[in-house]
This record gives sequence, structure tokens and C-alpha cells, in this order.
Amino acid sequence: MHHQRIPAVTAVALLALAAAAGATPASCVPSGFNTLRAAGAARVYSHAGELYACLGTRRTRLGALRGSVAFPARRVALYALSSRYAATDTIDNGVDTLASSVSLIDLRSGATISSAPATTPERAAESFVTASAIAVSATGALAWIGQRSAIGAPGPIYEVHARLLAGPDRLLASSAVKPVALELHGNTLSWKTAGRTHTTSL
Repeated sequence: MHHQRIPAVTAVALLALAAAAGATPASCVPSGFNTLRAAGAARVYSHAGELYACLGTRRTRLGALRGSVAFPARRVALYALSSRYAATDTIDNGVDTLASSVSLIDLRSGATISSAPATTPERAAESFVTASAIAVSATGALAWIGQRSAIGAPGPIYEVHARLLAGPDRLLASSAVKPVALELHGNTLSWKTAGRTHTTSL
């Protein structure tokens, strides 16, 4: 019985393909910049107080990491990354007010696909709105936990929100108990409130 031998050139090619398949994607972050998060070939990085995201040759500025002046000051407080999309929570710090908006950015084009306030409106004049968690999936699903309060009002109200790409904002839960452990896998969202796990399909 004769055994066939794989030619040396073919063997080398097969080894090269196997190595390439297991290789980490080349970083799109400029040399010397600080990589903060990675998802597939996408990266979030910072430089000189600014936050950026990149995918391939496309680089997108996400915002400032800290305000340049005390009031008003705008900065990115939270961010999330998937293999195609980035998400940010940007806060505007005013005098006795704090506003917050959540945005979804397509890293292939650099365009902001959608943006929404972190919570439903707080009617009081001296109000404070922030996000405590944010998540984004490779399909463009976006979810976040918002918190709103006001001077003289009862304790803070917490809200769980979600949306798909440019679709409408969906308020999934609202309570005085803070939700935690927000996770987004594809279009499946889960979070916990007072030890109870909630799961929904977006």
C-alpha cells in the first residue's frame, strides 16, 4: 500500500492558513495610543482626553472624556463596544442640572445611527439624569439603565431602555429599585432587580 505525501509547499500553505485563522485581528489603534476596549477588529481608545473608536481604516471621535471647563461641561461617561457598533452615554453638566443621552454609532461609516435621552423626562427644574450601565451588540441592539432624580423629589427612579438600530426607544422597566448586571447577547437582554433576573427578546 502506498501512502501519499503532501508536497512541502502545500503543507506550508496549510500551516499558514491555520495560523491566520487563529490570529488576533490587527489593531486599528494608532501607535502609542491607549486601547481601552476591543471587540473583534473594533477598538475603543483614548488620546489627550478624547475618546475614539476605530474599525479598519475608519476612525471615529466619540467625545471628550472630561469637560474642559467646570460648567457647562460635556463628556462621555460610559461607553460600550461590539464588533461593528459603539455606544456612548454623554452627559452635559450644568448648574444644578445633569442631562444624559445615549447614542449608537456605526463604526463602518462613523455615523451616529440613533440617540435618545437616558430616561424619560424629569419635570423638575433642578434635575439629574445619568446612565449607570450601557450595552451594545453586533446586530446593533442597544440597551441601558438610566437614573433620574430631582431636588425635592422622592428618591431616584431607575429605567431599563432598549432599541434596535434606528428604531423607537423602548422603556422595559421603571422602579425605585436599581437594576444591575445588564447583559446583551445578540437581541437577548437580561438584567437583575432585587436579585431577580429579567430576560427579554428585543
